[in-house]
Amino acid sequence: MSLMRIVKKKWFISLVGVLVVVVFLVTYWLVETSVKPQGLSRKTWVSIPAGTSTSEIASILEKHHVITNGFFFRLYLYVTGNASNLQAGDYRFTHALTLPQVVNELRVGAVMYNTISVTIPEGYTVRQIADVLAKNGIVSKTAFMAEVHKGQFSFDFLPKLGSQNKLVRDRLEGYLFPDTYDFLRHEPAYDVITTMLQETNKVFSPRLMTRIKQMHTSVTRILTIASMIEREAELNKERPIIASVIYNRLKINMKLQIDATVEYALGGVLNLTDADLTVNNPYNTYVHHGLPPGPIANPGLLSIEAALHPAKTNYYFYVAKFNGSGGHYFSTTFAQQLANEVKSQQNYTRYERGLSSPPHSVHKP
Repeated sequence: MSLMRIVKKKWFISLVGVLVVVVFLVTYWLVETSVKPQGLSRKTWVSIPAGTSTSEIASILEKHHVITNGFFFRLYLYVTGNASNLQAGDYRFTHALTLPQVVNELRVGAVMYNTISVTIPEGYTVRQIADVLAKNGIVSKTAFMAEVHKGQFSFDFLPKLGSQNKLVRDRLEGYLFPDTYDFLRHEPAYDVITTMLQETNKVFSPRLMTRIKQMHTSVTRILTIASMIEREAELNKERPIIASVIYNRLKINMKLQIDATVEYALGGVLNLTDADLTVNNPYNTYVHHGLPPGPIANPGLLSIEAALHPAKTNYYFYVAKFNGSGGHYFSTTFAQQLANEVKSQQNYTRYERGLSSPPHSVHKP
């Protein structure tokens, strides 16, 4: 072997050695220092479908801010020989996991999680949500309500503890977005609420926040109006119309007289009586002018959109049709409202005989 070939061979071996050292150093750096981005929420769920490639997994994790760089993730898998050991499934990732921890989660698989899927219906109050969670063994009602009233949560849309209207009954009412969630059995109440607040944060996107600024209003005011729409409307097409009635009445300082606010004031009482409508409670919009102190339920996106984009009408009154449609009769004058109430009562007699008593006529001046 010539001297030149010997030199080239040694040079090549040296280069390979340098590359090995570099790979080792990079891998060491990834293992020791690569954590989740600062912007990652306290908990996030990621779904890895069956048959997903390593590159696709890297993209999914990067999209959900579980890892900072898909290339480094793939490099780490290659160096450690774990590229073919990742399992499909739904994964719960918490903050500040290193790459080895993330990969280990994916190697073990999601079967280790004792998760419960629970649906929070639109229009539920925080107390109803607490009941659902307790019934499903996720968190006790006492622990949940304690966090509702005293927990410290950092979201721009959320009023700071102590800065809310003192008449508000339950501090987080209206702010917990109704959706289907995957929770751990006996998960801490703080984490459960944080997850729901994260969904609300997603809902109030830049588009919605821009609209709120255009209206010169606040998230709390929009959620309060949306919560009344949620509790009053059964038909999606009527949500913007009911919103218009609320805004029209507010504009002329006319009492809202919304039955759902009285039901909330009385703790969920249905089939209201005349006496119920006179109860001296700050949430009773038959007694007090303007909006109630805060939301009366947790509204869904359609009701929030209706509050942000009310229909343009001259309606000031509405009453349930009670004809099986779930709809309402809308009117501009009180005389029209009285005529609609007659039709409503006639429909009630025909279609709603099974109810214990006819609901109170709504929205009288």
